[in-house]
Amino acid sequence: MNRTIYALGLAAAGLLAASASSANAATIQSFDSGWYTNSGFTAGVANINVGSSNLSGAIYNNYLAFNIASLAGQTITSATLTFYGGNGVNTSSTSETLGLFDYTGSINALLSDQSSVGVFTDLGNGASYGTAEIAAGAIQQFSVTLTQAAIANLNAAANSQSDTRFVIGGSLQSVSGPWANEQLFAIFGPQTALSPAAYLTLETTAVPEPASWALMIAGFALVGSALRRTKSRVRFA
Repeated sequence: MNRTIYALGLAAAGLLAASASSANAATIQSFDSGWYTNSGFTAGVANINVGSSNLSGAIYNNYLAFNIASLAGQTITSATLTFYGGNGVNTSSTSETLGLFDYTGSINALLSDQSSVGVFTDLGNGASYGTAEIAAGAIQQFSVTLTQAAIANLNAAANSQSDTRFVIGGSLQSVSGPWANEQLFAIFGPQTALSPAAYLTLETTAVPEPASWALMIAGFALVGSALRRTKSRVRFA
């Protein structure tokens, strides 16, 4: 009987370990990016632009769009956003603070390049997805660890039955106001536009199949039953 209990225990533990060891890392490139100004204007370009321009007086909020349909059926446990380096910075400060936010509006409207003050506002407030301090000068590649709010929304998008796209908004938190020379990623022209502009690195755990759960439950139930029978025999021996 002890051998039976031991074998059943090993089988159940093996199934549990197999389900727990199914963690993976996924890399998802942005499929679209761009910006909106505080007047609602958007140019439909792919380069990143966030901050305040001392030439136009406009303030820019940025967006990054990802499609995470490939992660359906998995649970995302951690997320990092990495911006590719090689773009420029235009700031009179020694550094700037980039804030990342959720986007709750229509993704179709966002990507359609129709002017919208509402889209601009949505990209720069709401749930925080993380922050980054960026030094003045040429921007190198940098990463931001995303918050639990971002992870929750990533999981919702990955397992959505209607729309598996995920958007991250960006706003320069250190901007002192319009006409300020505080602008990040402010290089224009097709020769410098970045596409893709950034990528997500996601740690995921696969959700066990129903059959695996059933086997584990049955295995543990058999172990419990065997232990009860063993105790009963000992008691009446």
